[in-house]
Formats: sequence, C-alpha cells, structure tokens
Amino acid sequence: MRTRTRLLASAVVATLGVTGLASPAIAASSGEALRETSLASFQGRTIDLSQSWEGAQACAVLSRTEVRCYASREEEKTDLASLAMSTAAGRGTAGPIGTLDWNGCDEDWLCIYEHQNFGGRKLSFNDEYWHDLSTWGFVDMTTSFTNNQGGGLLGCSGSDSGILGDGAGDNLVMTDCTASANLGSYNDRTEDVHG
Repeated sequence: MRTRTRLLASAVVATLGVTGLASPAIAASSGEALRETSLASFQGRTIDLSQSWEGAQACAVLSRTEVRCYASREEEKTDLASLAMSTAAGRGTAGPIGTLDWNGCDEDWLCIYEHQNFGGRKLSFNDEYWHDLSTWGFVDMTTSFTNNQGGGLLGCSGSDSGILGDGAGDNLVMTDCTASANLGSYNDRTEDVHG
C-alpha cells in the first residue's frame, strides 16, 4: 500500500513539475504571439527599432512579427507596391494598377511622421489594433499624420479611423482620408496608435 501511495504521490509531483515547467513556456508563447517585434529588416540586416533606426527613414509594420524599414520613402513605396502585387497575384486577382500616395503615405495605410508637414522619419500601419510606439522608438515623436485608409477609387467611407493615444486617456481621432501637417497641442505627445 505504501509503495502504491508513494508511486501515486511521485506521479502527481512529476505531473505538477512538468505542468509547472510547461505553463510558463506556454504563457510566454502566448504573450509573445501578442507582442509586436521591435526587430525590422533594413538593408539586408536586422535592426532593433526600440534602440535605433540606424539611418532608416521609413518603416512599415506589416504584421505583429514583420516590420520592414527603408532608406527612403521611394524605396518603401516600391517595396510595398511589389508586395501588394504579389499578394493580389496569390489571390488570383489582377492586382492594383498603382498605389495612390498622399503625403508619402500609400493607399490603405495610416502614417505618422516625426516632423510637421509630413517630414522626418515615417512609421506606417495598416491593421486594426493598438500599437505601443516604444516598440519602434517613436514615443512622443509624432508631429503630423496621414490616414490614407478607406479611400482609393471607392471614396472615403468614414469607417476606418485611426487613433493616437497619449497614454493618459486623451486620444486624437484620425478619420480616414484626413491628414494634419501639425498636431498643435498634441504634438510629440503620443505613446500609442490604433491603425
């Protein structure tokens, strides 16, 4: 009887030990799946945007795990157009005729800029969730924006707004198909963005 109890107790301890070891790993995996990466591809190497942009002038957040940076906006535009064409080809559609650009912000993207009049470094998003700008070293650096989502050939729908947040509950709504060359009192106050 004691041997069976010891074996049962050992099995329970071993199971709890394995579960205890597995749970944090699973939790970390789940947490990592939700966390965006600060790593980006730039000129054939990987850079950590939370530390330095290393000369990049434009970065596009393609997903939570893929960020691409470019030395110029023209380089970004060419790559994003190529990406849009390959995505359209993968779906069996003809693909876009061209990319409708506004203030250097491509169609279907929300762009924030470091300086007024859409100058300086540019960070672009095209999804619908909150992004912590510290991930890309862009906290308190937004001075202008362009929301080029929801437009194109069909016109603006008014349903694809973006939001800039200051981390204290004060938000600035960026309605689709709008732009601001200077955020005034909201200048350099952003900690997060919803694209």
